[in-house]
Amino acid sequence: MTPESDSNGEKKGKLIEDLFILLCIISLWPVVLGWTEAIYQYLLYLALAGLVFIFYRRTRRFHQARDDLRDANEGPQIESVPDREGEDR
Repeated sequence: MTPESDSNGEKKGKLIEDLFILLCIISLWPVVLGWTEAIYQYLLYLALAGLVFIFYRRTRRFHQARDDLRDANEGPQIESVPDREGEDR
């Protein structure tokens, strides 16, 4: 898989997550309005399961980014040149 297609797939995944979060916010309105039908209860449980799954995915992405950053910092480093005292410049 090329980095470009992986990037597009990752963008689509994040977009789907964001849209699902918006749908979950909308799914809270029946509770606010006091509607107590069973379908709304199932909708809330579905929203909870989806949000837990999104939380897991985003936490995993966060840890992966942190590990990548840590690995990048452990690579070869350019050291600063020490000052030479007493030399004419």
